[in-house]
Amino acid sequence: MRLRSLIGASLALGAGAAYYAWRESKWIDLTETVMEVPELPHGLEGLRILHISDTHFPADGESLPRFLNAVRQLRYDVVFGTGDYVESAAGWPVAVEAMRRIEPGLGIYAVIGGHERYRAIEGAGGGAAWARDLILGRRPADRDPSPFVEALRESGIHVLINQSTAVEIGGEPVRLVGIDDAYHGLDDLPAALGEQGTDSPPSFKILLSHTPDGVLHPLARRIPVALTGHTHGGQIRVPFYGAPVRHARSVSRKRPAGLMWIGETQTYVSRGFGTSGIPLRFGCRPELGVVELRRPARPL
Repeated sequence: MRLRSLIGASLALGAGAAYYAWRESKWIDLTETVMEVPELPHGLEGLRILHISDTHFPADGESLPRFLNAVRQLRYDVVFGTGDYVESAAGWPVAVEAMRRIEPGLGIYAVIGGHERYRAIEGAGGGAAWARDLILGRRPADRDPSPFVEALRESGIHVLINQSTAVEIGGEPVRLVGIDDAYHGLDDLPAALGEQGTDSPPSFKILLSHTPDGVLHPLARRIPVALTGHTHGGQIRVPFYGAPVRHARSVSRKRPAGLMWIGETQTYVSRGFGTSGIPLRFGCRPELGVVELRRPARPL
């Protein structure tokens, strides 16, 4: 009888924890982070960046209304996206619709990740794909993302795949550098920088990378600010331990997301809006946020 009670209590506890983790995956943190950048040009003071990452839209678009409602609550000047907008290629149309319906401000600039190249898992389901991912490390990213990228570009989104583009913000020259997914070895920062790595007069550079590991490249030293995602903040965090699964060597289990230095580059790693594989989060709410660039306050 005691054993039955123990088993019953354990099952109830497990079911309760799973339900909580499912609910937490829907509780969106609308975050605002100030990044103090000593070399920030005066014209970029107070620039507010809407950072979209890891939305993992499913093919049925279930999370799209929740995403758009969250975006409408934020005040921003420009939009930067750092990949994994879909769980698999089946979600391409939903992601295009999401980006198309965002107020662009000064523009929407984006890179892509690995999930844009993942094929939908037939029959096995997302949980099986997630388990295989956990065991083998990664899924094959063998779907050509060109149709998705072209659809984004036709909707006015500036997609950067190992490329950079020059823009002017607040009267200041800015070069946005976007690299392909470093998790699958597709990044090429030298190609993205090109001859502009030493442009004259120098422009202020911002790096967009799906994974924070893209910031580990030695040439990233030339770039003072980076925005990334990929880690989901661990998605599942164990109390007093941290995030067992991060899929990035540039972050730690205790600090798998947030504002941090990677080498000489100040980097913001988003926890992401969606979930991957299993629709659960624990100790790690989804995030949609604004990063505000500021010069450090002068000491009194």
